[in-house]
Amino acid sequence: MPSQQAGCNFTAVLPMLAWRERLEALFNSHRRQMERLARRSVGCREIAADIVQDVFARALAAGPRGSIDDDRRVLFASIRNATIEHHRTSRRRGQLMLAAAAVDEASVLSPERSAQGAEALRALDAALRELSPRCRRIFLMRRVDGLPNAEIARRHGISVNSVEKHIARALRHCQTRMGEHLRED
Repeated sequence: MPSQQAGCNFTAVLPMLAWRERLEALFNSHRRQMERLARRSVGCREIAADIVQDVFARALAAGPRGSIDDDRRVLFASIRNATIEHHRTSRRRGQLMLAAAAVDEASVLSPERSAQGAEALRALDAALRELSPRCRRIFLMRRVDGLPNAEIARRHGISVNSVEKHIARALRHCQTRMGEHLRED
């Protein structure tokens, strides 16, 4: 029977302590190199430091992957993936900002069209609020943040198939509600 004191299972805690110490050693040994790698990709020291910090926080939660060399390789691969994700998210935000600017320009040209657009956005917002919080979050992570289904599945602890079902459900619901909205006009 594992040793326990005050409800604490030490056999479960000790591996986590060893992982934390190993990760700390990896952080101290490779942080600067990883920040340089990230900085070359994103072009900003502060963003690079944030990416490295986030990768190490995720690694702490995920646990060890094998040998210390395996863990080091996973960390470097995670840094590369996180910089790619940063670019993808930044690009998606830029596209959304351009679309918002185009909507703003269109509204200056036509107050009627602006009112129609605002009403359509309100209808879409209402449709999204009708979804379950989890379904809405998954849909927005995919459509607004541009996250891949696998990453969304990882963050929610569900299968990629479940993510796809949530997205399909949200799309069907929004299409139905927007169709109703357009028929009302």
